[in-house]
Amino acid sequence: MSGFLDVTLSRVPPGFEFFEPLQALFAWVDEQGLATTARNGELYGSLSDDYLIGTQVELRGYTAEETASYAESWFGDAAGNPGARLWPFVQTGGEGSVGALWLDDGRTRIVHLGSGSGSMMTCVLADNGLDFLRLLAIGYEDICWNKEFAAPPQVHREGGDPVNAPFRDWLWRTYGATAPAIALDIVPEPAEMGDEDTKDPFCRWIDGFEPPDPW
Repeated sequence: MSGFLDVTLSRVPPGFEFFEPLQALFAWVDEQGLATTARNGELYGSLSDDYLIGTQVELRGYTAEETASYAESWFGDAAGNPGARLWPFVQTGGEGSVGALWLDDGRTRIVHLGSGSGSMMTCVLADNGLDFLRLLAIGYEDICWNKEFAAPPQVHREGGDPVNAPFRDWLWRTYGATAPAIALDIVPEPAEMGDEDTKDPFCRWIDGFEPPDPW
C-alpha cells in the first residue's frame, strides 16, 4: 500500500465507502511519482506531471477539521449536521470546486460541489469509483464545467492534449475500462445549484438548505 493511499484511508470518515477503484487510483498516482509533498507537509496527487496533458485535478482527502470547516461554509448551523454526509477528496477546478463522497441514505456516491464563484455544477458525478475514473479519462481540462459535458474535450491551450495515455492505459490494463466520448454518458444530468427543476438527488438535497449568511 502506498504512503499517499495510507494517509488518505486514515482520513475517510466512518460509514463512507472509499471505492476500490479510488484506492487503486491513489496508489497508482503514488507509484508514478505524481504525489508530491507541499511546504505544509500535505501530500497532493495529480494524473500527470504535465499540466497540458489530460484532466487537471488535485487529489487529497480532507482532514476532519477541514471537512468540518468546509461543511460550515455550505450549511452554517443547519440542523441535523448535514456536513457529516460529505467528505471532499479531490479539487476539480482551479476556482475551488471539489468532488466528494456523499452518504445518500447509507449509500456512498461521488458528487460535485461547484465553488459558486465559478462553477455552479452541483450534482452526482458517479455511483461508483470506476465511472469516476472513466470520467477523468475522457480528457476535459477540468471536470467542473458542466456546459462542456455534451461535447468531446477540446484542446484549451497550445500544446495541450486531452488524452492522458498513461492514465488511460492503466485504466484499461487494470479494469478493462475505456473512456466514453462525452461526459453526459456518465453524468446524464449535470445540474447546477438552485435548479428547481432538476431530478438530481444531490442537487435537490443541497438546495434544501439555506446558505449561511456570508457576513
